[in-house]
Amino acid sequence: MRVYGVLDASEAYEPESVSYVLHGNGVAVCTLNAPEKLNPLTANSVQEMFILLEHMERDERVRCAVWTGAGDRAFTAGADFKELLAAGPPHVKLPAAYRTLYAGRGKASFTADLALKALTLAFLDFPKPSVCAVNGLAVGGGANIALLFHDLVVCSDKARFQYPFAALGIPPELSCSLMLPLIVGPARAKRMLYLGEWFSAQDALDLGLANAVVPQADVADAAMALAAKLAALNPTALRLSKGLLNGHRRAEIERVCDAENRAINAAMRSSDFQATLRRFTPRAKL
Repeated sequence: MRVYGVLDASEAYEPESVSYVLHGNGVAVCTLNAPEKLNPLTANSVQEMFILLEHMERDERVRCAVWTGAGDRAFTAGADFKELLAAGPPHVKLPAAYRTLYAGRGKASFTADLALKALTLAFLDFPKPSVCAVNGLAVGGGANIALLFHDLVVCSDKARFQYPFAALGIPPELSCSLMLPLIVGPARAKRMLYLGEWFSAQDALDLGLANAVVPQADVADAAMALAAKLAALNPTALRLSKGLLNGHRRAEIERVCDAENRAINAAMRSSDFQATLRRFTPRAKL
């Protein structure tokens, strides 16, 4: 489905990495669409998230958004390190003129914003209700997008989560250094972020990171049912309520994302990060 996500653009854009469907009840479904690669976060998929968020905000027919991943293995495996380490600019489908426009508004793909501050704020500022259907594993930044970016979270009983940041030699990102301790408590957050242990959908529910766990076969239907209920409610009341609930911490989240970006850049300049990265990608040229 073609979308009009670019301000002042006269031509529609066909997303490549994130498919988009608008249902008649006002529920829009955004699906990370590279299941053979476990739906990684790439420069192109991040750019298309910006476009879809803007399109859905501007389209009055959209009353609620659902985000999920294609296939039954992964919501998203997180950042595509192969792309990050590759020579040359990453693939971004959006035409150059539109990329320039988005970059000028601080909504470019994440090569210069490794903590994904801009994407974090874009989801935080999205004024309509948002539901995540976590259909499989969610790793690193993918776990943050699944568990911290949406109003309601429905997990498949096969979903599992991991924060492998310390093992990769980098500090946390996407505001989780703030939001995770606030939700689960500092002790649990430090264990999750330092040790990188896998945790289950039931763990996420028990920790207050999710709203429901359902059988794998039912996760899409359960998320759509919740989204339909939200889409039928008074949109002004929901928009104002979400603005209040998210607005209290917006300035703090922005500040924390800036600190996360500084920390990540400092870590990536360190010799121990380069040694760690070579263990994961022995042929990488750093």
